[in-house]
Amino acid sequence: MKHNWKRLLSIVLTLALVFSLLVPVAAAKENRAKDGRLQALELTPVDAGTLGLLQESLLPEEAALEAEPYRLTDAVRVSIVLERASTVDAGYPLEGIADNAAARAYRDGLKAEQAEMTARIEAALGGTLDVKRNLTLAANIISANVRYGDLAAIRAVPGVASVEIEQRYELNQAQRGGDAPNMGTSTVQIGSGTAWASGYTGAGSRVAIIDTGADVDHQSFSGAGLEYALAESGADVTLMTAADIDAVADQLNAPATGAEAYISAKIPYGYNYVDGNYDVTHENDTQGNHGSHVSGIAAANRFVQVDGEWKTALSEVGVQGVAPDAQLIEMKVFGKGGGAYDSDYMAAIEDAIILGCDSANLSLGSGNGGMAFSGTYESVMNKLVENGMVVAFSAGNSYSWYDTPYNDAMYGYLYTDDVNYDTVGSPGSFTNSLTVASVDNSGLTGMPLMFGELPVFYTEKSDYGNAPIATLAALGTLEYVLVDGPGVTPLTTED
Repeated sequence: MKHNWKRLLSIVLTLALVFSLLVPVAAAKENRAKDGRLQALELTPVDAGTLGLLQESLLPEEAALEAEPYRLTDAVRVSIVLERASTVDAGYPLEGIADNAAARAYRDGLKAEQAEMTARIEAALGGTLDVKRNLTLAANIISANVRYGDLAAIRAVPGVASVEIEQRYELNQAQRGGDAPNMGTSTVQIGSGTAWASGYTGAGSRVAIIDTGADVDHQSFSGAGLEYALAESGADVTLMTAADIDAVADQLNAPATGAEAYISAKIPYGYNYVDGNYDVTHENDTQGNHGSHVSGIAAANRFVQVDGEWKTALSEVGVQGVAPDAQLIEMKVFGKGGGAYDSDYMAAIEDAIILGCDSANLSLGSGNGGMAFSGTYESVMNKLVENGMVVAFSAGNSYSWYDTPYNDAMYGYLYTDDVNYDTVGSPGSFTNSLTVASVDNSGLTGMPLMFGELPVFYTEKSDYGNAPIATLAALGTLEYVLVDGPGVTPLTTED
């Protein structure tokens, strides 16, 4: 197992990453032993069956059919789950799995079996199977485009355990734009300052960002900036190189080589899992720069170059990542080809494991709260948690109902116990998903003013011109003006 501090930092980092606004986590001092040393946080998987949740397997057959409103001729992306155990299910540990010869041989066997199963399925269908993914590490799955009417025939093929229609995630329009830097005011909330003061800057760590890609030329992601920081602190770490990619290339889902995937010391690996190429920038699609925003939260450099001299990033640009000395593994799952299917992000997660990433972040998910379905990919995530991989999902990315300025369009009026009061959707709704909801940044005063469809946010500067809104409670009873308007019920003396 990795050192406790590395696992702790990974968890703190992923908690900070999940939402576009920075989120609070317990201060590191709350996770110290009596001798003052940092302790590892342990994630204990929970059996969904003990929670009394309504699960897919418990739904009546009619309800399951209604949840899949497809015509027989419609093309759907499906995960064909095979009966033989995946590499992880077969008992091979994730730690050092890329160097485990037995695990590698087992995966090769799964790949050969999947080729045989593809032939059987094609024989049953009387045509070619449009295979898109072959997952063998965390899952034993053939992902393919098929006709909805062919699902029954595929399920009947010996060796097929189940067939599940995959969810596709499209980027929220609100995420396509940029966000003002809040890193200068967020450190006290998420505890990153405590980690830095203790000497933990992420040096030697690798963080997978599974998102819209990154601005690889941005000063905060400079390879030279990372190398300067490591030299300045005297950190003795081994950075990932192009040679490291080549050493495991035959184990990756992406057909990546070190010569093409390596970008810099800061971003040693970049691949576009949707379009099937090495373009991980924001320049050639309309998916926005959310990936750069998340990458900056994770690991924006400690130093930037100003007039030829290295300066501290917080003082110069107000931005420093939670783990500023970590390397970024950029896995683009939103591109020209649209958004990610379940098998796309799972292929990226499997590659993150092979590349030795300490944590992975996916700021994707349905914004519609609902039942906790216990499906194929939930089971896969449970296995990853059990084996120590830290994977964080966004908790919906769609506010909460009572805060959103778009509730007229997004949600109707609800009772407080309605499930949609919470906007955590799949995959964040998986029982053992590591998801964290957001709170307002210390410098953010609240939800935006709306001018037509234009949201205008108001953010305090770092030295705070006004007292936080929360301090109003200490002032006791205050006078206020009630502005009547359409839909406002006048108060009575009984109110």
